[in-house]
Amino acid sequence: MNENELAGTIIALIVLAGVGLMVAAMMNRRRFRELEHRERLAMIERGVVPSPESDPAAFEAWIGAAAHDTGTRYRTAGVLMIGLGLGLLVLLTFAAQEPMVGIGVGGGWAVLGAASLYNYFLISRREQSTSEQRWTSPLPPAGSAPRSPGSLQ
Repeated sequence: MNENELAGTIIALIVLAGVGLMVAAMMNRRRFRELEHRERLAMIERGVVPSPESDPAAFEAWIGAAAHDTGTRYRTAGVLMIGLGLGLLVLLTFAAQEPMVGIGVGGGWAVLGAASLYNYFLISRREQSTSEQRWTSPLPPAGSAPRSPGSLQ
């Protein structure tokens, strides 16, 4: 067995192990969600109102708190990828003594992190402008006469 076949075999085993772990995790999560659902149905059948802690995602969606979660994920991913990129840059530059490889690989990850961070700023600006929109007219200034509903002024 030459080196290429050995490397291919090792990569194939790693990929298969990863797929196996993903399938096991998905089945475990499905079973857990099914048990949560059965417990919730049993509570409803008995006339007990389930607490918000039993389904936090639905509770947050109901109160509107989940809308602000999207930007935070991009910010976290951006910071992590920038850190990973800078770590790879230092590691490859000094351990392999190849500064151009370190800058290329680490810099690539850092740029991806910066793009994700930029996406966070765009999302937060959009959410801020959306939250500033009013669906009702602003209050009239103090001291002005109130308008009647039928007036066109």
